[in-house]
Amino acid sequence: MEEKKKKSKRFLEKPQYPGGAKALRDFLVAHLQYPQDAMEQRLEGTVSVSYQVNDDGFVENPVVVKSLSPSCDEEALRLVQLLQYDPARNRGVRLKVNCKVNINFHLAPTPPPNTITYTVTSSPKPQKPSKPSGGGYSYTIEF
Repeated sequence: MEEKKKKSKRFLEKPQYPGGAKALRDFLVAHLQYPQDAMEQRLEGTVSVSYQVNDDGFVENPVVVKSLSPSCDEEALRLVQLLQYDPARNRGVRLKVNCKVNINFHLAPTPPPNTITYTVTSSPKPQKPSKPSGGGYSYTIEF
């Protein structure tokens, strides 16, 4: 017996980001430019942005819902405006979809300071004239 394909109960298609949620997250991480003043203040946190995507896949009306700092908010809005979704084909029906994205601002942890100490010592043993003289070297590396 041949199985019948079930029709999707979703009558209107929503615009989708090409590659899905993981591709959206990767795009945001790749294009994020940490603001200089936030970096100097070691400011970290999350900015939430709400926006609409029209049926052509363009982002409209981005609004910061949860703020971190003015410069981080500007960067979050810039990132959201760069997004381009796949258009939805709904047989002439115009559609706007509300979306929300969290943009994380996290600095890489600073590594502990490295200490390198070089100590040059000479050998107290008498040197034989037939062999070249070689001093002794010791290195101390602390992390």
